[in-house]
Amino acid sequence: MSAVAREALRWLAPAPLWTAGTVGTASDAFLRPWIAESRTHSFLDDFLATVGGTDGRSPADLSGTLPERSAQDGAFRFFMATSRRYYLVAATLVCHRPGIPDHTVQRALDERAFFVLRRIEGNGTESAFVPGPTAGTWQPATAGAPVPGERELPLHPVPVAAFAAAGTTAATLGMAAGQRSARTVLYGYIPVLGGNQTKDDSPPHVIRTVLTRDPCPPVLSVRTHPFRFASGIADDAPTPKGPTP
Repeated sequence: MSAVAREALRWLAPAPLWTAGTVGTASDAFLRPWIAESRTHSFLDDFLATVGGTDGRSPADLSGTLPERSAQDGAFRFFMATSRRYYLVAATLVCHRPGIPDHTVQRALDERAFFVLRRIEGNGTESAFVPGPTAGTWQPATAGAPVPGERELPLHPVPVAAFAAAGTTAATLGMAAGQRSARTVLYGYIPVLGGNQTKDDSPPHVIRTVLTRDPCPPVLSVRTHPFRFASGIADDAPTPKGPTP
């Protein structure tokens, strides 16, 4: 087992949010992957421009991307793409030592980064979706490891632009404006399920980001903020245009 594989690792909120004005290093949210919502078809380009600091955007703008919350319990409400809503999960993978430097996924060491979508049952436990030949089943899951056969959704790396003002937490942790940024965000597209999952009273769901690195134990994040798949169309969704009479 290599020194890299033995190092203790941890998933955190995406690096651009490590400021007192967003999640802050003293907040519980500092340990939690972030869910970002976009309301444009160019959602992926917009996200990459935000994190990369291009097209007049700043990584700090990521703080304004949280989805709508349910008035019932505060869970995020996920709408299908017909409402022009798109969702991404984002996190930063770090080494658990002073300075919390980034850990680069080492494919040569058979490391893999992905995320899993979990359903929260009435007793607070998690269930994992395991696809089958024609459908799939929700099976009991734990916080410590993926379930064999559990659906894995890919994560992709994007470097964070140097944007932070001198003296801020983000600057101290490798994102100082005018210097070379030392941070990366791993992100993935969250598919919004249809069918029976599009009910306002459906069970809440969460996401965990995962790094597998055999023969070491996998590294799973804490749960994201919970979300539900909302029924119907968002109130502010654009009205579809039909054919001209």
